[in-house]
Amino acid sequence: MEKGLTVSFDLDGTLTRHTFVDSVWHEGLPYIVADKRGISFEDAKALCMEAYRAEGESSIRWYQLKYWADFFDIDIDVNRLLSRFADRIGVFDDAVPVLERLKKDNCRLVIFSNATRAFLDKEVSFSGIAPYFDHIISLPDDWGMLKAQTQAYVRLRSVVDGKLIHAGDHICYDYEVPRSVGIDAFHIWRGSGPRADDSLTGLADLIDRVLCG
Repeated sequence: MEKGLTVSFDLDGTLTRHTFVDSVWHEGLPYIVADKRGISFEDAKALCMEAYRAEGESSIRWYQLKYWADFFDIDIDVNRLLSRFADRIGVFDDAVPVLERLKKDNCRLVIFSNATRAFLDKEVSFSGIAPYFDHIISLPDDWGMLKAQTQAYVRLRSVVDGKLIHAGDHICYDYEVPRSVGIDAFHIWRGSGPRADDSLTGLADLIDRVLCG
């Protein structure tokens, strides 16, 4: 990458709403499990949710549909499953104006996400935000890592020639972890969950911090 400012963004919950991914994990997968096991959707959903909680979001397997297909002994047509809910992909109202402003000011933009490539490609393509980004990184698929690991941010910084800023909605993975290795990071609080004293309530506030800070 060329010298200058690079801003990396989390995707789900930061640029795009959780509606799509939640539909896949909380609706689509349980329906397949229910059909396979001959149980009600409600029972299948409870089974899936308990399994997700047991695995935990700090595990790379938590994000991988292939792992869950093996876990529940089901067949998953990934493209068909994701396409079924593609119309639920939604971008936050403040996302595109902020991306446009940063690109206008010659910032290099990166998506840095725990989502697997299949999810990333579907969301970025359907939402139309792909042209704004210089790099789109699926940590599980591209680097075999997660943002829970400090090494992920150390590696990101190593490929950025210049200043790096990260923004995301997960107070640990997008804020505390990058800051622990000296990366400027901003927590985007979307109205629920934990927040820090300096959490931003939207992406518009990021402009002042990035371009004027």
